[in-house]
Amino acid sequence: MNTLIAIPGVGESLSRRLIEELGDEEEVLRIIKNKDVASLSKIEGLSTSRAVRIINEFGGDGKSIALTSDAQKLHDRLLNDIESHISSSPAKKRLGVLQPMGVGSISEIENRRKLVSEAISFVATAPSSVIEWDKGSRGVKSLKSHVGKVDRVIVVPDSASAQQIKNIEKFARLVVRGKNETWKDYEGLPRVTWIGPYAPDQMPPGWVFCKINDDFRSMIPEISLQWIENNRSSLESLVDLSNIALGADSLSERIRDAVDGLDDLGWLLKNEIFGADIEILRDGLWSEIKAIEGSVDDSIVSSTSEASLSLDGSEMLAYYSDANRLQHRLRGVVSDSISESLELGRQKLSDYLEISGISIPVNCFESEYPCSFSRVTIELIEQELDSMISNFEIEGAMVRAEKASLLVDKAQDSISEIIDIDMWIGIAKWARYRKCVLPDIKPDVEPSCYFSGFRHPLLGVDPIPIRYGFGNLPEPCPEGSIVLLTGANSGGKTSLIEGIASILLLSHAGLPVPADQAVVSLADEIHLLAKVTGTQSAGALERTLMGLSRIVISSKKKFILADELEAITEPEAASGILAGLLDAAASNPLISVVMVTHIGASIRKKMIADARIDGIEAKGLDEQMELIVDRVPRIGIPARSTPELILRRLEARTNGSESDLFRSIIERL
Repeated sequence: MNTLIAIPGVGESLSRRLIEELGDEEEVLRIIKNKDVASLSKIEGLSTSRAVRIINEFGGDGKSIALTSDAQKLHDRLLNDIESHISSSPAKKRLGVLQPMGVGSISEIENRRKLVSEAISFVATAPSSVIEWDKGSRGVKSLKSHVGKVDRVIVVPDSASAQQIKNIEKFARLVVRGKNETWKDYEGLPRVTWIGPYAPDQMPPGWVFCKINDDFRSMIPEISLQWIENNRSSLESLVDLSNIALGADSLSERIRDAVDGLDDLGWLLKNEIFGADIEILRDGLWSEIKAIEGSVDDSIVSSTSEASLSLDGSEMLAYYSDANRLQHRLRGVVSDSISESLELGRQKLSDYLEISGISIPVNCFESEYPCSFSRVTIELIEQELDSMISNFEIEGAMVRAEKASLLVDKAQDSISEIIDIDMWIGIAKWARYRKCVLPDIKPDVEPSCYFSGFRHPLLGVDPIPIRYGFGNLPEPCPEGSIVLLTGANSGGKTSLIEGIASILLLSHAGLPVPADQAVVSLADEIHLLAKVTGTQSAGALERTLMGLSRIVISSKKKFILADELEAITEPEAASGILAGLLDAAASNPLISVVMVTHIGASIRKKMIADARIDGIEAKGLDEQMELIVDRVPRIGIPARSTPELILRRLEARTNGSESDLFRSIIERL
């Protein structure tokens, strides 16, 4: 349990709960290593986000660099948009591990980009295979461990051995044999695992011999069979996916490798169904016999309804004195019809028992009409079915369990790999739908970002492509690491700041971005500060300023994206506060800031450092007083505010002193 406790966020209490719910520590670690968010988050009290954090901490990816709740919420919304393009439920959950990472994780970011690129190529070049993949992978579920005990007794030589494997009592009964006991004392039990000396030379059906250090699946072979049955849907999907037509690309090779080595899986799945089918045959045998007998009688009546027999006087007298001769004559008239009906009945019983392979004897009837099967024959058939079931459950089970135990580890790895592949194929399908590209990554440049043709994926409308940039990248990226973004209300400033954050978050997560082109330098922190509503109290303002100061003075390489921070206090004071914070940020080459504001001119006037002011310009108001907006930002040009637009409209629509008044107000703005 020490390995689990060592993972940040996993204490002793959670470790015990994980082991109790999932089987043992080895199984818990397997789930975490395979990034199986779905299985981990099924544990009561363990949310998906916490499961993601545990997996990322264990894998060394650590915490997300989306360091504000607004940034993390936006990243989650972006992943949710991708999720709808992923087929399997576990792959949807696994998507959560793709958190934005910093400069130190460049190798993992590049690995993700490689996987995205391979998936994009697969989706583009093999559309029919993608359709088949979607059908097959939909049945993949999070893996279920064995739960509860099985009907098996594990016999150990002493209490020390029992203590060594005490955890196995969760799965089967554990017995310490007496000093004078031998294996014959347990011979009446159908399923026994014998550990230690003095095992029988020839193991009885259902028995296995193990060493004390063997794994629990060897000691309890039924667990492997139960695992196969518990995960039938996922395993059947594996079989289906192995039949997809694949090319010679990297992802196709990865799919082949994932399903390779599972040749016996199809046989096992069919065999388990066979056992259940034999039980169904046995349980329904007598009902089927009755139905067949009735159908034979109906057939005989129908086929003989047209039959007739003519007798002259001498024949009638002859048959009167010898009834056997009459019966023989009657049989001659209807014998063909009766024989055909009986053969039809025998064939129906043969069809019913087809999967069992049991042959039906020709003389299986006691009576032709009314039809009646030989009870001895049917009882023999029933005994044979019982014997098949017994053999299937004990001797056959051992054969199947042996094959299953050899397959379980490989099947677990295969399903985990299929889930991962499904996630990347889903990301590629999303990238195709959103017309995404992989951004150009610049790990050693000061915090900078440039994009063109960006289409915001979360607006719910067909977005206008946007071009924008800041930082220290070559042309066509505009220069400037401290940017004030101005514009009229509802002009698209918040959407743009959210769009910039989306580009940064997806790029740092190694994912494609919905743009025609994008260049991003990697940072260690991404701060998105959403719009504050209402002036804050003194205490809240103090906490906000402390938080902002810590962000600005930190030595980490970072992006800061803020939306109307002036709302934290009175406008005059806010301009001074924000000017001071921006000056501090400007003195640090490891910081870039884009701030949406309505008081850009006031802030820049109080700053010592240079700041670029951009504007999302509203051209005017339409007849419904709705803004006519050019949503592509103008670099270095402040935008007019909504009040100014309204005043200019009023100035133009009025005359005389009214028009003069509105003009004088405009001059004061």
